[in-house]
Amino acid sequence: MRALTQDWRLGAPGTGLAWLGETLVAAAGDGRLHFAEAGAQALNALDLHRGTIFAIAADPARQRVVTGGDDGRVCAATPDGSEEMLTRPGRWIEAVTVSRKGVVAVGIGKEVLVWREGTPSTFEVPTTAAALTFDQKGASLAVAHYGGVSLFDPAHPKRAPQRLVWKGSHIRVTFSPNGKFVVSVMSENALHGWRVKDAANMAMSGYPAKPRSLSWSADGRLLASSGADGAIIWSFAGRDGPMGTSAITLGKRGVQVTALTWHPGAPMLALGYRDGAVRLCRAEDGAMLPLLEPNGEPISHLSFSPAGASLAALSEQGRLARFALSAGGES
Repeated sequence: MRALTQDWRLGAPGTGLAWLGETLVAAAGDGRLHFAEAGAQALNALDLHRGTIFAIAADPARQRVVTGGDDGRVCAATPDGSEEMLTRPGRWIEAVTVSRKGVVAVGIGKEVLVWREGTPSTFEVPTTAAALTFDQKGASLAVAHYGGVSLFDPAHPKRAPQRLVWKGSHIRVTFSPNGKFVVSVMSENALHGWRVKDAANMAMSGYPAKPRSLSWSADGRLLASSGADGAIIWSFAGRDGPMGTSAITLGKRGVQVTALTWHPGAPMLALGYRDGAVRLCRAEDGAMLPLLEPNGEPISHLSFSPAGASLAALSEQGRLARFALSAGGES
């Protein structure tokens, strides 16, 4: 479980990870996508964008990834090639997401374009759409922007959105797996949450650094976040979410956690640190297993394959590592 299966260099800064089954896809700052099929020793590089790839999202329904770049293009790509979905010259495409059923949403300024079938529908937000995500059913689309988060029904473009309001800049957003809560990352060192049914606010502050990375546990009861020298864990087990409770910390090493992700089927958390280390942390007792030793390159992205059989780690400088894990994530 601890063996490093592959270790590659992208030749440019790493900007994102996605999985198509057990095929790993990594995005880079030079506009290239890198595909690695299960067991492959070499990367298959695809020249895609003219500049940095800012966003990448898996579209498992079509076995492709959808990307956005600083060349104003939205592309759909497979190991065999790509097609351009949209071009907006002079714009940066930094917000892309895909639902489980293959509905694509892209943020461009104050517009959000949603592809359900054929021509995309347009939704508008008060300020620039900084981030977006679908709930697990694909029935609601959350868009983070200055002043809060807007929840849209992607099937009804003319229907007014539900506004979740909180002063400040919201730069990332996630739904709880049951769809009852929405949590955003603030530009300050804080998270903010809402209970969807009544828009009740939940302040989640006290971070020494910006909590850029978020991940939900397999059972949907715990939200892990970066931004400290360990993973900050909030409980959403009750009807009120983290209100009235205190967060706990896992994986403390005296070094800031910069990326994290829960295993999709086991109570195990993968942690990436500012010094380049990667650890697996068992939730029940906090025990840690070393996967990658420090090399000075901050880990920017971590991602388990959908079945949890593999873990990928990507550094800011473009080191890409893949680990083969035993079933269920146990050693």
